[in-house]
Amino acid sequence: MLTVKKHKRYHQIIEAKMEERDMPTRELKDIYTTIEPTTTVFDEGNFLRIRTELPDMAEERIKIDLTHQSTSITIIAKNTVKQYRKVISIPCQVRFSKKRFSEGVLELILEKKIL
Repeated sequence: MLTVKKHKRYHQIIEAKMEERDMPTRELKDIYTTIEPTTTVFDEGNFLRIRTELPDMAEERIKIDLTHQSTSITIIAKNTVKQYRKVISIPCQVRFSKKRFSEGVLELILEKKIL
C-alpha cells in the first residue's frame, strides 16, 4: 500500500516523465484505468437493491447519478489512485429511497414507481 509520502513521490515521478515526453499534466488521469466494480441487483418486489463493491474508497468520493425518469443509474467513485465506474440498466422507473456505505460496499435501495 502506498503511504502519503510514497504516493506524492509517485506523482512527481509520473509528472517528470510526462514532461520529458511533452505530455500535459492534465492527462495524468488517463494513466489510471477505470475499474468496473462488482455489482449485484436484487429485485425485492416494490424495491430494487443494488450492492456495489468499492474497496479502498471513501464515501465522500462516491457520486451517484439517477436522473428523473431514467432507465439507468451511474455510480462513479474515484480517488488519487483509482477510479470505479458502473452504469446499471434499470428495468423500470425508480425513486431513490436509501443509501448505505460500509466497509467498501455501497448499497442503494430504489423504490419502483407504480404507473
